[in-house]
Amino acid sequence: MSFVRLEAVMHGVDETDVKTKRLSARQKLALFRECPENALKFNDDELNFDLLAKRGVKAWHIRSAGLSAEDLKKMGVCSAVQLRELDFDALDLCNAAFCASAVAAFGADDVKRSFLIDAGDAVALAGSIATFHLKITTERLLQTCAGAPIQARAVLQQLVPYGGAMSGVSPIVLLDTGLRASALCEIGYFLANIVEQMQPTDSQLKLLGF
Repeated sequence: MSFVRLEAVMHGVDETDVKTKRLSARQKLALFRECPENALKFNDDELNFDLLAKRGVKAWHIRSAGLSAEDLKKMGVCSAVQLRELDFDALDLCNAAFCASAVAAFGADDVKRSFLIDAGDAVALAGSIATFHLKITTERLLQTCAGAPIQARAVLQQLVPYGGAMSGVSPIVLLDTGLRASALCEIGYFLANIVEQMQPTDSQLKLLGF
C-alpha cells in the first residue's frame, strides 16, 4: 500500500481526493484543523507554502490530509528545506513511499542536504531504506556525528559490523566521533574488522584504544 493510500485509509480521506489536482473539503479540514471555520474558504489557487506556514500547518496535518511531497510541490512547496520547515524530519524519510516522493519532487541531493543536518538525523536514517534512496554512506552518517559518541554508537548499532559497514570510512572520521575501542567492541566492531574495512595506521589504532 502506498504512502498516499495508507494515509487516506487511516484518516478517512477518499483516495480519489488525494489523486485529484484540487483538494477536497475533507483534505482542507485536515490541513486547517485549528481554524475549521476558514478551511473551506480557501481556494485551491491560494494554497501555497506561505499560507500553510502562516496558518500553522504542520507535517501531521499534511499526513492526515493524505498528501505526498509531490502533492506539496504542486501546491508551491519548492524545496526539501521547506518540507523541514513544515516539521517533517528524518524519521519521515524512513517511510519508503514518502522518501521516494520527496526524492521525486526535490531530488536526492536537496533532500539529503535538508534532512541530514545533525547527529539525531543520522541516528534516524541509519539502516533505513532512506540511505539507499539518498545514497548516504556510513562515513557521511558518522561525519554528522562528530563529537557525538552516543549518537555515533547508535548509528553503528543499526548497521552490520561484519557486512562491510565501515568500508571506506576514514579512521579520522571515526576518531572525530569520540568512539573508542571499548564502545566499538561492545557493539561488535572489533580490531579485526576495523583493520580489514578501514586500514587505519598503527597510530590511529592507538588513538582508538586498540
